[in-house]
Amino acid sequence: MADIYFSDKSPTGELPPLNRPPENKRGKKHKNKMSRFLKGLIALITVFAISVSAFIGYTYFTLCSVDFNPQGHKENVYLDGKTLWSDNKVTNILFIGVDARIENTASRSDSMILFSIDRNNKKVKLTSFLRDTWVDIPGSGSAKLNASCTYGGAQLVIDTIEYNFNVRIDHYVLVDFDAFQNIIDQLDGIEVAITEKEAKVMREEYFFKTQAGSNVHLNGNEALWYSRIRYLDSDFMRTKCQRNVVEAIIKKSIDKKPWEVLPILNSVLPEVETDMSPALLTKYAFGAALFYRHYEVQQARIPADGTWQNATKRKQAVLLADLGKNQQYIYDFLYTPGKEETTTGSQNN
Repeated sequence: MADIYFSDKSPTGELPPLNRPPENKRGKKHKNKMSRFLKGLIALITVFAISVSAFIGYTYFTLCSVDFNPQGHKENVYLDGKTLWSDNKVTNILFIGVDARIENTASRSDSMILFSIDRNNKKVKLTSFLRDTWVDIPGSGSAKLNASCTYGGAQLVIDTIEYNFNVRIDHYVLVDFDAFQNIIDQLDGIEVAITEKEAKVMREEYFFKTQAGSNVHLNGNEALWYSRIRYLDSDFMRTKCQRNVVEAIIKKSIDKKPWEVLPILNSVLPEVETDMSPALLTKYAFGAALFYRHYEVQQARIPADGTWQNATKRKQAVLLADLGKNQQYIYDFLYTPGKEETTTGSQNN
């Protein structure tokens, strides 16, 4: 009987293929889809990053048109800065409105509003400092608060408010009447609530055709004169009007897309002086676009109700304020959670 054996070779004489699992065509297709997805995602992220970088660059370039004064705000030499009330999540920017912004020309501050970004409580707070308040102006004796701008510009205004009210001011913005009107006209006007008494002053004293209403449209010139009303309640009514206008500007800006706001800024910023660099302004601009635009706006004023009395100094009508009470008031308003509800009486004036 012939021997029977098995050969490892194929009939053709070649070795048989190694034992391999069957090819998973479905898995290969899935891998190809994942690869295409990752490539698409990377491309999308790249385009997004380039777009964001370009927009940041355009924003920075636009903000470079501001009148940046790096020497405009120095450390207050009249007190120990460590004693000033502050919070690293509350940024205080003092807006100073003057009747003229001419180099080497002194001008009294017509308006002083502290614009506070409270990231703790997600609120924007507007605090007016009445210009007729009798205060100690460091290095210059006692006078009305608005005289500090005449004696030493924005720096002395900041020093004076810090010295008398013990609140740290981080930055300042100085604008004149022309810039104020331009901002509002570039926004196509604003809407504010106007009482019948205010409308009557606008018509009879300033010769506008203003009518009372809860949503009255004002152009730049009308808003300027509305902000300067003094015939009803001296400086108290006037500062209330100013805060209403600032709040209306904020609301009107929020309604616009970021790329719609930039051309407006490009037109207005050359008329604005500040100690904030274009880089810092860019940071705040993106903070506003992403977060601050959703913050609630609250108002207050200094001196607060029940903390002042009328007086005459050097033949001038002034406000004598209890500095201790006003220091406590502004601390509560800016830094103490839940205290805002107790200040409504002062916020409405």
